[in-house]
Amino acid sequence: MCMAIPGKIIKIEDDEATIEYPGEQRTAKIVEGEFSIGDYVFVSAQIIVQKLSEEEALASLKEWENAA
Repeated sequence: MCMAIPGKIIKIEDDEATIEYPGEQRTAKIVEGEFSIGDYVFVSAQIIVQKLSEEEALASLKEWENAA
């Protein structure tokens, strides 16, 4: 089972996105799919693997906060 924290895309340059997480930013590759600035995503092994709705992402982030 994988436990992932959703992040928000804040920058896209070519096939690489900058993802903002609570307290940090990281980069991830866009291998397939259409993504835009403001999209919430899950990343695995520095590759974007799933886009989430804002509602799903915020609910997940709230659960992470409650678990901490």
